[in-house]
Amino acid sequence: MAITMDFEVYLTRGGSPEELLALEDQAGIDVAVVMPRVSFRPDNIWHAEALQGYDRLIGCACVNPNFGQEAVEELRMAITEWGLKGLKLMAPAHNYSIAHPIVYPLMELARELEIPVTIHSGPSPAHPLEIAATVLRYPEVPVIMDHMGHRGHQLEAIRAAEMCPNVYLGTTIAAFEPGTVKAAVEAIGPERVVFGSNAPSAYPDLAVESIRRLKLGSEIEGLIFGENLARIYKIETEGTT
Repeated sequence: MAITMDFEVYLTRGGSPEELLALEDQAGIDVAVVMPRVSFRPDNIWHAEALQGYDRLIGCACVNPNFGQEAVEELRMAITEWGLKGLKLMAPAHNYSIAHPIVYPLMELARELEIPVTIHSGPSPAHPLEIAATVLRYPEVPVIMDHMGHRGHQLEAIRAAEMCPNVYLGTTIAAFEPGTVKAAVEAIGPERVVFGSNAPSAYPDLAVESIRRLKLGSEIEGLIFGENLARIYKIETEGTT
């Protein structure tokens, strides 16, 4: 059976890995990428430790580029020593523009370490075309555009993905207006659309059902619901159930 994956869930304050896995079980999701709780300075060490022993949960780091070289070194430690596997950039939460050069050292390190980057999208300072302005500099880095510009910037998200072949559009929140997902599949192909739920703030099973009602077919669903993300995170899918 093909692997099923969720590119974005959050380990929130008071939450637990077991609760996230229970939500994913209801949706039939095998593996989830877990982001740290949102704060001005995310606690990546705590995050990595909390996920130890949970093979179905892949930890992702989040750093604030306003901390400069300190943020770069924290990301390096998070990937090379703490076992996290990717980078999340949250420009609105951390009060910077995603198009600002402050982001470049982190993107350069992501390229060096060969890790994917998930970028929150929406209005400025994380507008899809602002994301494209940065991502165009780093064509080797797989970038997941969270929310695919939702709400109100979905067309620009598709345009950004057309400009940047390394950009994948993530269905978080946008899944609940499934016409957005269909438009993305038609414009850039199903190989560059990835499923995400944003759990626990949204229910993964409802997000899955919303997309399945598009009746895209089993091959396209297989790509969106796991195969694309497995390729991005270099996950071995042989024998996964």
